[in-house]
Amino acid sequence: MNDQIATSLALKPGRRRNLFAQVVEELGLRIVRGDLGPDDPFPKEADLEAEFGVSRSVIREAVKTLAAKGLLESRTRTGIRVHAPMHWNLLDAEVLSWRYSAMPPRQFFSELFEVRMMIEPEAAALAATRATPADLVEIEDAFHAMAEASQANVPGIEADLRFHRGILAAGRNALLLQMGNLIGVGLLISHRFSREAFEIFLPLHGIVFDAIRARDADGARASMRDLLSRTREYMKDHIRD
Repeated sequence: MNDQIATSLALKPGRRRNLFAQVVEELGLRIVRGDLGPDDPFPKEADLEAEFGVSRSVIREAVKTLAAKGLLESRTRTGIRVHAPMHWNLLDAEVLSWRYSAMPPRQFFSELFEVRMMIEPEAAALAATRATPADLVEIEDAFHAMAEASQANVPGIEADLRFHRGILAAGRNALLLQMGNLIGVGLLISHRFSREAFEIFLPLHGIVFDAIRARDADGARASMRDLLSRTREYMKDHIRD
């Protein structure tokens, strides 16, 4: 696994995080890695208290948080058990990052782009038909921020994410907005593995925006598909497990 990505996404002992967040993340990682499976007995509260050096209330709140993400189930009679992966909220930003940490990067990236290819071209087409003037300003500003980052030779991840999220928002579909975390993790991986990709594919972002601004739904769909396809092929040659 690429150490830079792991540092960004996984729990590191030296990071300044409160104890509650550390417990949530460490237990979440263990579940997603398979260290704690659906058929395994979940550790007793007393054992977790001793391991993490926290109070019982912290452990219980951590369990509630993981249950809300679909990783755990807590019942009065049967106690705490790990949910099967089909129950996990894979659009949750933390669950996504834990899943990345537990998988070969190429496999994770491939799965991620399969979903992005299903969603983002249609989101761009919707944006072309539904975007308000304010939406267009937001997307254009994000594109200009990307261009400025490129010229200044500084990371453009925030502007890139703003661009793609702006398109999702312009589609005026609340469910699409939930894809923001998925896209965010994908962009983080791309930027971490290759800054060159940001430079190469910046003009394609401009083509996507031009189609949206022109209210050309077919053009927006095709240009977004082209952007994602080219990025995926480029990253296949640059991501190493």
